[in-house]
Amino acid sequence: MDNKGYFDSTEFRELLQRYEQAAETGACSYFGIEELRDLEAYYIFQESPLMAEDIVELAKKLHPNSPDIVKMEIKLSLSKDEPEVALITLEQLSTPLDDETKLLYAETYMALKDYKEAREVILELLNQPRITKETACDALELMLDCGFAQEALQITDYALQENGQEKCFWEIKAECLIELQNTNAAIAIYNKLLDSDPYSTFYWEQLAHIYYMINKYGKAIECFEYELAIGEEIEYACMMQGYCYYFLHNYPKAQAIFEELAQKYPSSAMPRFYIALCQFATGQFDAALKGFEEVAHKSEANSIEAMLARINRAIIMSKMDNTEGAAGAISLAMVMHPQQMKQLLISEGELYELRDKENLTFKEMNVIDIKEWSQEEQLYALARHLIKFGHWSIAKSVLLYAHPDAGDTADFDACIAYTMYKLGQQEQMPTYIRKALEGKSDVLFELFGLIYDADISTEAFISSIKK
Repeated sequence: MDNKGYFDSTEFRELLQRYEQAAETGACSYFGIEELRDLEAYYIFQESPLMAEDIVELAKKLHPNSPDIVKMEIKLSLSKDEPEVALITLEQLSTPLDDETKLLYAETYMALKDYKEAREVILELLNQPRITKETACDALELMLDCGFAQEALQITDYALQENGQEKCFWEIKAECLIELQNTNAAIAIYNKLLDSDPYSTFYWEQLAHIYYMINKYGKAIECFEYELAIGEEIEYACMMQGYCYYFLHNYPKAQAIFEELAQKYPSSAMPRFYIALCQFATGQFDAALKGFEEVAHKSEANSIEAMLARINRAIIMSKMDNTEGAAGAISLAMVMHPQQMKQLLISEGELYELRDKENLTFKEMNVIDIKEWSQEEQLYALARHLIKFGHWSIAKSVLLYAHPDAGDTADFDACIAYTMYKLGQQEQMPTYIRKALEGKSDVLFELFGLIYDADISTEAFISSIKK
């Protein structure tokens, strides 16, 4: 279960080094099928499907008759987000299904978002009269990933009544509690596990991540320090410390960490994004503009990384009174925006902070996961963010871009009217005020600081704001 713990071990690091040296030099080396499976799992964990594909090809050459090849191919298909291919491969199997293959079925159904079918396979596995603790833990892990945290917790508690000394069940219980946001109970479990295994980088990391997710950044840094004292090469802990220092406003320390990561991973957008954020926070606006431009240039054109970098450039230029530059940047962000823009809902600072699954807190997860947010809602959130920080011109551009596709335009009309008012462009304002009033927009009154009046006329409203 603790793949990361194994990947950080000396045993695996030696295997990885041996493989990478052989691959680099073209040397002909022998690797057992289990070693190759471990290497594939590592590259999948690292989100490097092309490297994992090389491992599968090598396995076919060295072990052409191994039944493990098919399982490796299925895992590879899942890592490449090809669950349909994985399902076809599974359904073509002629041999009786072992527990691992059943787990792959469950994982495939989960990837297909058929959670009901995945749950059925998992329960069938768990209800077998003979099941190893490893299979049980893997099945419970999948149940948790499918979103059945409460059910997984109940089954895990039952397993602990029979096997109270098995660490894997305590680990799963902690993960269930984290998913249910019962963080105090999860923290207590990891502290208990650390009492018996104080040199576990996995437990220190899990504990640190809980503290990070509940915004206790100082405690998180301390736990990551313990992890690094055990394994100084663990870059994940360094990266997370960078986020912690950033959110604690220690920008020089955060920037130093991200600069080191940027040197090691020149193609990664994340460290460069946070370097630019640190530069902005310390008043280095020109350097931040250049940094965000580099992120936008190196990222995929329609990615969230590129969009947020362009929005941040627009905000900085607006702040520097470069109206023309800000207009160009926000226009490019709108034209080339990605399909999924949930990150527009969660920024509290003036600039947007790039997020991924590792650096989200519970507070942010509770916003973006509470419902399916439409494009209209996401762009409206961006506009309100820009209004909050007084960037009237680029806020107006966003609103006018999103307005034609909005189902209910009343709040958009209210915001457009307000930006026009702030920009001194009051000739078109009555039209938008009238439409906002007809649509019963309470946002209109909120923005202008007036008490809601459902019966007020457009003329009377304008007269009120002139006073």
